[in-house]
Amino acid sequence: MPLNKPNLQTAIKAAFKKAKDTPPPSDPSQTDQTQEQILTTLAQDLADAINTFVLNADVTQVTVQVKDLGSNVIGTGTQTAGNFGKLQ
Repeated sequence: MPLNKPNLQTAIKAAFKKAKDTPPPSDPSQTDQTQEQILTTLAQDLADAINTFVLNADVTQVTVQVKDLGSNVIGTGTQTAGNFGKLQ
């Protein structure tokens, strides 16, 4: 399974909606602090979404060449079925 862009898009949209729907502080003097917390939470939510997007990828259809120190090809390999599993 390749990277899942629709899931990433959904997670990003949810992060922005969560930020947008954060209520303003009842005390106007706390506006800057609240806005900073919104930005911190949004950044963390986006980082989590991107991390999940990348780590849940299946690595498939890999072709490799093995070269010696003189850049001469001494072997090749192709993975065509299944997958190597999740990235770690």
